[in-house]
Amino acid sequence: MHDGHILCLLTDDAECAAIRAALGDGSYLVDLVTSRESLLGDKGGEPPADLLLMRARSGADGEFIKAIRADHGSDRFPIVFLVDPGEETLVEHCLSCGGDDFLTLPIHGAELQARIRSQLSRARAIAASRLDRDRFALAVAGSSDGIWDLTLSDDALFMSPRCAELLGRNGDDGFKRLEDWLAIIHPDDVDQFQVELRNHLEGITLSLQMECRMQHRNQTYRWFLVRGTGQRNATGKAFRIAGSLTDISERKLTDAMTGLPNRIVLYDRLNQTIVKNRRKTSANFGIILLQIDRYETMREAYGQVFCDAVQKVVSQRLVGTLRTTDTLTIMGENTMCILLDVMRDDTDLVRVSHRVRAAAEEPITLGDESVLLSLSIGMAQAQAHHQSAEDLIRDATAALNKARAEGGGQEVVFDPDMQRRARDRLRIEAELHLALKRNELLLLYQPIVDLNTGRLAGFEALVRWQHAQRGLIPPMEFIPIAEETGLIVPIGTWVVQEACRQGREWLDQEGNADLFISVNVSSRQLDGPALPEIVRQALREHRLAPEHLKLEITESAVMRDFELTMKLLKRLKEIGVGLSLDDFGTGYSSLSLLRRLPVDTLKVDRSFVTAMTADTSGVKMVEAILQLARLFDLKVVAEGIEHEEEEKLLKDRGCEFGQGWRYGKPLTVAACLDMMREQRKSTKRIAG
Repeated sequence: MHDGHILCLLTDDAECAAIRAALGDGSYLVDLVTSRESLLGDKGGEPPADLLLMRARSGADGEFIKAIRADHGSDRFPIVFLVDPGEETLVEHCLSCGGDDFLTLPIHGAELQARIRSQLSRARAIAASRLDRDRFALAVAGSSDGIWDLTLSDDALFMSPRCAELLGRNGDDGFKRLEDWLAIIHPDDVDQFQVELRNHLEGITLSLQMECRMQHRNQTYRWFLVRGTGQRNATGKAFRIAGSLTDISERKLTDAMTGLPNRIVLYDRLNQTIVKNRRKTSANFGIILLQIDRYETMREAYGQVFCDAVQKVVSQRLVGTLRTTDTLTIMGENTMCILLDVMRDDTDLVRVSHRVRAAAEEPITLGDESVLLSLSIGMAQAQAHHQSAEDLIRDATAALNKARAEGGGQEVVFDPDMQRRARDRLRIEAELHLALKRNELLLLYQPIVDLNTGRLAGFEALVRWQHAQRGLIPPMEFIPIAEETGLIVPIGTWVVQEACRQGREWLDQEGNADLFISVNVSSRQLDGPALPEIVRQALREHRLAPEHLKLEITESAVMRDFELTMKLLKRLKEIGVGLSLDDFGTGYSSLSLLRRLPVDTLKVDRSFVTAMTADTSGVKMVEAILQLARLFDLKVVAEGIEHEEEEKLLKDRGCEFGQGWRYGKPLTVAACLDMMREQRKSTKRIAG
């Protein structure tokens, strides 16, 4: 097997011998030709070899190279020519005519081998790239789906010819920018499309997937499934998104698995029912939303096919319990809805709910597996303020969410307070999206002291939200929402950046070489691989040594995916930052956990500190934690210290650091600076 076929166009016997000697190790198949005419005339055909090595003596050789290029293109047949020393003008001419490389005589074997390998490698890479492009073009042309590609930096949109065909349009219709696409999406769908696109680009969802209506050239709307995946840089920021467009109009009205009417039919019938009953003073109807509890656990245990079969069995059982006036529809993978078009009295919703639960919660046996299900149920009865299907479904969803929050297997009827709480939550979520852009987030810093000396050792950075209208919003009102929506990831990135910036500023102002800042890390920040690079970039940008930064991780966050988190923590440890295990003793604490985790600090939860002054068992618990820390050579920070007695008990038992209101509430930057300066003055007075 040869590494390539080399064609040598040479007439000088000595040069031929030198070439054969240089290439005579058998790596290449080498053929000698003396006729230039034999290499010309096969336009568009396969090149006669992998590379041409030729002697150049005059400008005519450049014209010959140009003729070869006319036959075989510029990248299929590399040409390396040999020239005498001092022939710079000839070299320039031959290269401009299409030559790829040259060697100056006399021939050096190693250089010749290197030039040939380089040119063959380049040609093969170009050929492979062309093949990939051809394959992609063929796949796009042959696909029944349309392909789209959006570049975020300039908002440039590409849509394949199949996309235009699905929409009854041609290449002259536009579709060069995202705004062109948005213009043909149904007005009722366009806002949600932009929300879904934004959620994916911001990393809240793993992929873009949405069904929406788009306007065909004949002015009708057709249903499409839009799917896409973003391409991200090292920090996780999306710079491009591409995906497919599938016409699903024909299957939109029926759920393929169960054969039941789907969400579109539900909305249509519900809207008709609302309109029909507007003129009736005694009209009564409502809906019941149902979800199978622990559905994700069942999928992890048995797989999606099994879950689909279970949902099909459940839907068949429910159909058998309903009246002819009731409609069962499938709203999603694990959500069903019953429309009670006619209710005799206000108790009908609960009566039907009990009946369907009894049917669904009978054991289900599929193959060798048996499962016992429970349902979470949310109900809403139509009221005068329900002007559309969306209004009623929103209220039933609030009831369903409450049923799920109560642990599953529950039935909840909507009440107006649910709607208020849901609206408050959505408002906070929407405003939180803008908080970073508006610079409404800020950090306060709670002092951490050395219990042996009483001196300031560092600060814990605590994020706060200074809302323009509502003032300072407590963390418990927005941190859980940020966690659930994924907004905690960009917020966490900002906190790391700001803490490093502030740490550098304090070091420059006060020169406290031992000062550190602790930053809390959310479990969502541990889900992806980006955190180490985010930390590394923040340290580098603000010229902060890694020993001045500590990251606090909770036990529960570690245990979400222990092996994945371990890899991430090891990468962080390699950077040199400190790692603290927060709320130690409240979760999965064990010798095995401490032995494996690459942490250097334990943080004792405030509940244990408070318990120390209540009875001896609280003291013994803290002593046990301190003994564990010494066993693994870990430092300990006790949280929530408020009283002198707590401080003394901890100090006497060898706890190194303390934190709590005894040393200060979370402080502004200015207050922290005052504290550091006052401590420095105090130290000078004592030294003096």
